[in-house]
Amino acid sequence: MSTLKISAAFEKRLATIPSNISTAYENIPFTPVTGTPFQRVRLLPATPENPTLGDAYYREVGFFEIVLFYPLNNGRNLAQTKAEQIKAYFPRGLNISEAGINVVVPRTPTIATATQLDDRYVIPISVEYFAEIFS
Repeated sequence: MSTLKISAAFEKRLATIPSNISTAYENIPFTPVTGTPFQRVRLLPATPENPTLGDAYYREVGFFEIVLFYPLNNGRNLAQTKAEQIKAYFPRGLNISEAGINVVVPRTPTIATATQLDDRYVIPISVEYFAEIFS
């Protein structure tokens, strides 16, 4: 249940970025429009950490990934500018909450090297997170 809340916290924050683009969410039908940029999001949880023994506490860790898909042959400026905007919107130290779970961004997000996929210029952005879970 905590991963659903963590995803929701990130997705709500992403939706508030000014001049946002269409978003493909996990397991929800989405049809890209030819010639129009969009972003795909997903939560990439890692193995939870158990820093203490014998109590109902653990730490969820992982990455929230935003992948930008821009039309090919239009240069990199628009896509890179959007990647930088997203990176700035999830700064190191950010604390966002959802249904009683606080999610912390401990490091500056990473913008990976752009690649080409079919008819798209693709840039992944990874936002590291942790959330302290008390059950």
